[in-house]
Amino acid sequence: MDVSSSDNFIHPALVKRLVVPLYKVSDFQVQVGSGELLQCEGEVRNMPVTIQQHTLNVNGFVLSIASEELVLGDIWLETLDTYLVNYKQKFITFMSNDKLVTLQGGTTPVIEQSQFHQFKRMHSTQAILALYTLQMQPHTAPVLPPSQLITSLAPDLAFVLQTYQDVFQTPQGLPPPRDQDHTITLLPHTAPIKVRPYRYPHSQKAEIEKLVAAMLTEGVI
Repeated sequence: MDVSSSDNFIHPALVKRLVVPLYKVSDFQVQVGSGELLQCEGEVRNMPVTIQQHTLNVNGFVLSIASEELVLGDIWLETLDTYLVNYKQKFITFMSNDKLVTLQGGTTPVIEQSQFHQFKRMHSTQAILALYTLQMQPHTAPVLPPSQLITSLAPDLAFVLQTYQDVFQTPQGLPPPRDQDHTITLLPHTAPIKVRPYRYPHSQKAEIEKLVAAMLTEGVI
């Protein structure tokens, strides 16, 4: 529940997975917290939602919000006659069908390490925009003695070059292997693409051959 939202919103992927009837509405846009304008894709009506063993019937606009979820806004609170909210203890109490209903908010979640298949699902449902992997690599660069450094350098610059000399070295070979290497997914039964080589001026021939020879020597290609 988001009291800062004016209406109820549901992600279109969630509507599709739950096979909920979708009703067409007049075209309009909704401004989200980031200032971005999102296009409404329709409306769901009288959708049964079970929360903590209590079933509610809600309406909501279909909107490509940040994550695949249902957001209950102020308009849902307006359907309640009288309700009690405790933000400190995270619960709301209201009457529904002549019964007193209390919905208890979740406690502080325990942070656990995510698995790779969980990241893949969040990425496929557009719950996140990008993934980054940080890996520790062993330090294998040889340490040069201070006598081999250029003596004309400023002491501070010489210290930086001495401490981080592996960063300033000329790259040799391919990057180190990662747990998840980059792949290019092709369509099934895709045949190799036959393309005529690009023409280049004769004046560039010597430089191209020089670059190719250097890459062959370093093992890049």
